[in-house]
Amino acid sequence: MKRLLPLMLIFLMGCSGSDPAMDAALRLRTQCLGAQSISFEAEIRADYIDRVESFDLRCTFDQEGTMSFSVEEPEEIAGISGTVTGTEGTVGFDGTVLAFPLMADGRLSPLSAPWVLMKAVREGAIVCAGQEGELLHLTVDDSYADNALTVDIWLKDGEICEAEIAWEGRRCVTMTVDDFAVGA
Repeated sequence: MKRLLPLMLIFLMGCSGSDPAMDAALRLRTQCLGAQSISFEAEIRADYIDRVESFDLRCTFDQEGTMSFSVEEPEEIAGISGTVTGTEGTVGFDGTVLAFPLMADGRLSPLSAPWVLMKAVREGAIVCAGQEGELLHLTVDDSYADNALTVDIWLKDGEICEAEIAWEGRRCVTMTVDDFAVGA
């Protein structure tokens, strides 16, 4: 027993140490939960297996998590704006209706992807966090359900720069995030 006590103390001290990657993930979550607004530009690529659709959106989130967006690209639909609200991610458009096939068993669309990203950051289950070169890589499940969307997020200098959303092991959406700003 005398030999086990020092070993147990070393093990327990190691467990109580802080993990810098997880600390950074929790700082981002705390910052986003306390923000009055969050804004960014998202370059979105939705993989429908038989084709890939690309969009550029300007996104703004309020304190309750409602997303307002404006389509910047493709040019054919530029200027269309809308909102994504609620736990189901309802999408409403100002004046024009766009139809996109839903992905991930109806849980994801290209235009709701930024909302899913921020929902995961704010309330998802952080599965792991680790450093990849100069980027911090977080893996988050958007819910505790069996059919959760998996959101991989990369941070540079504490700001989201890239994300991928997968369902049942298949990547559905990739995003490049620019001008990530959190308003106090």
